[in-house]
Amino acid sequence: MLLRTFVMIILTLMILPVLIIIPLSLSSSMAFEFPPPSYSLKWYENFLENDQWTDGFIRSIIVAFFTSIIAMAIGTMASLAMDRLEFPGKKIFMNLMIAPMVIPLVIVGIAMYHSFSFYKMTNTLTALVLAHSIIAIPIVVITVSAKLKGLDRNLELAALSLGSNPIGVFFKITLPLIRSSVVAGALFAFITSLDEVVVSIFVSGATTKTLPVVMWENMRTQVDPTIAAVSTLLIVCTFIVMIAQAVVTRRMGEKKQAEL
Repeated sequence: MLLRTFVMIILTLMILPVLIIIPLSLSSSMAFEFPPPSYSLKWYENFLENDQWTDGFIRSIIVAFFTSIIAMAIGTMASLAMDRLEFPGKKIFMNLMIAPMVIPLVIVGIAMYHSFSFYKMTNTLTALVLAHSIIAIPIVVITVSAKLKGLDRNLELAALSLGSNPIGVFFKITLPLIRSSVVAGALFAFITSLDEVVVSIFVSGATTKTLPVVMWENMRTQVDPTIAAVSTLLIVCTFIVMIAQAVVTRRMGEKKQAEL
């Protein structure tokens, strides 16, 4: 009981500064004041009426969507390779797969900029999707690998002994068993892409700014509660994705128990 109380206090202290953004986004004041003198939706209206904000938001959603798909596919295949295969340089391969999570994002951003500049891909959505995918793949790898460690290999061996090929075993046996972790990895990749700003600054251009980049540039020139409104929208999107992940995982777990 004491440990649970302590954990709740720590979580409250961590989340409270983030939640303060919500009332600030509803403030009628031209500056940040807490508590707000009165409440208004004008900063949300300002967000919706500003093409720079709305275009950045839509662009971020598009990039995050394709990033989650690419990261899910490559991360799942990499996890299977690391768990199922033995090949020379396996440890090096594993370290390379999680390297983008360990290396500082500034260094990753500089490397991305030079690579995409060579192929004249900067200031394109393709470059943003590829850059965000490289950052998100380690998250999928870790999530799926943890599920594969507890998977019963006898089910796959039984399917192979009954005449199924490896591809059929993956889609009919392995994938249904690890589906919850694959979905969770994809959703975490979506959140990672949606909030990414450092690498996006290096890769994006005047016509491909994502919402975090627009927020960063506006903070350098002017600060008004519109940024709080945008931050609130990002918080809401993140919570929706997290709730969706929890619901999907729970339903898949219930379905698996029902089948057993």
